[in-house]
This record gives sequence, structure tokens and C-alpha cells, in this order.
Amino acid sequence: MTKFNYEAKKGPKEIVAGIIESDSQEAAVDKLNQMGYVPISVIPVGKNSLEKHSHVQNKGKEASQPVLSGKVRSKDLTIFIEQLASLIKSKVPILEAIAVLHEQIESIPLRQIILHVQSEIREGSTLSQSLSRYPKVFPILYINMIESGEAGGVLEETLMKLADFRNKEEETRAKVVSALAYPIFIIIIGIVTIFALFVFVIPRMTSLFGEMGQTMPLPTRILLAISSLVRNYWYWALAIIAAGVFIIKRGSRRKSEKIIFDRFKLKLPLIGEFIKKTQLTEFARSFALLLANGIPILQAIKITIPTLDSEVFKLELQTVHKNIIDGMSLEQSMKKSKWFPRFMTNMLAVGERGGNLEEALLDVARFYEREVDKTTKIITSLLEPAIILVTGIVVGFIVFAMLLPIFQLNFGVN
Repeated sequence: MTKFNYEAKKGPKEIVAGIIESDSQEAAVDKLNQMGYVPISVIPVGKNSLEKHSHVQNKGKEASQPVLSGKVRSKDLTIFIEQLASLIKSKVPILEAIAVLHEQIESIPLRQIILHVQSEIREGSTLSQSLSRYPKVFPILYINMIESGEAGGVLEETLMKLADFRNKEEETRAKVVSALAYPIFIIIIGIVTIFALFVFVIPRMTSLFGEMGQTMPLPTRILLAISSLVRNYWYWALAIIAAGVFIIKRGSRRKSEKIIFDRFKLKLPLIGEFIKKTQLTEFARSFALLLANGIPILQAIKITIPTLDSEVFKLELQTVHKNIIDGMSLEQSMKKSKWFPRFMTNMLAVGERGGNLEEALLDVARFYEREVDKTTKIITSLLEPAIILVTGIVVGFIVFAMLLPIFQLNFGVN
């Protein structure tokens, strides 16, 4: 039997320390868990544990209020959650797991956060309390999940579910980005090509047309006028685009304006359906994740609302939340809204009555994930030929307008 120095949390704030005998470090962690403690550090006696702890604590104090040097990327956050889940699953105490991740994670902003979290846990905070100080990095959904896992003694399972949830999100986002990458590339190439023709090619042809000494055909005059506008006032176009982007971003900060803009987007053909199905997928998966972690329906809905992007769906879920408080079932409340499809409400009704609402929500999420894939393929299949057609028409008009005076001259057309 080996002796281990341990520190563990007993309740939200109290930290206990002592010596425990066990065959291995993993067995010692299991013993502490059975005693109702949350292990912070379990180190064999005689391995300079006090010196190590003091070093960790001093590092934590230095990073008590870190200023992040950049933005934490979504991919880095996913890796952090996955690795933390794996370490805790391997019975590594939380403080040691955080220390290991601080050495492994490459993202500098995330390493700063990990260092501060390490200090907070040493001083008695829980993992959820420490992470909650970074709401822009760790959404309220994650904090509540981790808090629930800590309270129920199933932090390992909770982190594994959260890692799986983030992987699903990353997969969906990657599919959309890869599907739209080619059409966006074609649009950029088309715009650059047309701009180059107007700025560099057509002006050289203008001098040639002037030497002909004849009246230019109408298409050619239109082309020359457009070329002149582009060359002389191209910065106005950039200013208009910048102003449009500014207005959209400003509107997205004001709730009233964002609601109007979001409703407009939802009414667009194809794009509106795509946005709607994406929001339904996010809602169903987040809601299922919270319910699976033992969070009550009302609290789960309240936590899910801020995770959605659309103000329209946020308002609808706030109404659903209020109706449930007033005594309605989830099914009845959602059926009153025009934004939740009948398929979804029927699935939730079956799940609610059968006591397996979580499974019903996951089925809904999987269904709308497939629908998002189908809609993405339809949009890209229509978008690509449309872009090629428009670009071809514009370039064809330019070529026609440039060659028409030459044809007139050769055939003697006045």
C-alpha cells in the first residue's frame, strides 16, 4: 500500500487535506470519490508535493486577473474539453488535469484561462465557477452542464457529452463552409475579372474607338460609361459596401432591429428554410444535452435560449417558457407557435408522454441535420450555375460591346 497526500473539495467551498493509503493513484481517487470528496490533488508522499503546490499557487496568483492576448478558436476549445474529459475519465485529479492541459494546449489565450482556472480551483472554486468568469469563451450552456455534473458526481460523463456536442457542431459548420466555399470562390474570381476588364482593358480600347471617328453603337457607349464610372468612382462603391456592413452590424446589436432583420431572413426562399432548420437543430441538441444531465425542463429552456442566434426563435422560446410556467405542456406551448414545425411538436409530444423526451429531441436534431445537408446541397447546386450564368452574361456583353464597332467598321455599317 502506498501513502498519498491529497487535497479534495468537500462541498462548494470547504477544502480538506490529508493522507490516504491505496494500491495506486487511481484507486486513491476512487476512494476519495466514494467518501463524497472531489479530488483536487493526489500525490505520493515524499515527492515534494508541498513545493509543487506552492509553485502552482504562486502561478495562479500571478494570473488572478489575466488579460487575454487574443480570441480562443472554436477548434481549440473543443480540444480542451475533449482532453479534460479524457484526463478525468483516467481518474486524474482535476487540478493535475488542468496543469497537464496548460502544458499541452497551444493556444496562448486558452492557456491564460487555464492558468487562472488552476488558481481559482486551488483557492476553493469549482470548475464551473472558474469557467463562468469567461462567458465569451464558455457559454452558459456549458457552465450549467459542468455545474450539474459536479453536483451529481458525473463530471466525467458530462464532459464527454459536451465534447460530443461540440464535435457535432463542428461537423455541421464544416459541411456548410465546405459547401459554400466553391460558390464564394467563383463570385470573387468573377468580380475580380470584371473589375480588371473595366479598369485595365476597356480604357485601352477607348482610345482605339476614338480613332475610328464614327458614332459608337449604344452597347459600346453604355460599356464605356460604366467603365468610366468604375475607374473614377470605385471608392464610392467600397464606401457603400462598408456602410451596408456597418448598418447590418449595428442592427445586430439592437434587439428590435435584429428581430426585424431575422424575420426578413426567415422569409427568404431556401435561405430562410436553411436558417430555420439550423436553429431547430441547435435547439433540439442543446435541449437534449441539458435534459440528459438532469436539468429540469424549465431551466433547460431558459439556458438554451441564449445559445440561439435568431432573435425570432429566442422570443418564441421565451413564450414557451412562460406558457409552461402557466401550466401548459411543452407540446401545447410549442404548437401555439408558427415557427416550430408540426413534425417536431408531434415528436416531442410522443417523447413527453413516453418519458423519453431526451431521445425524441435527439431524433429531431438528427432529422434536421439531414435536412440542413439537403438544403445546403440544393442551394449550392442552384447557386453555382446561377453565378456562372450571370458572370457569363456580363463578360459576354463586354466582349460584344467591344467588338461591335469593329464589325461595323469592317462591314461598312453606319
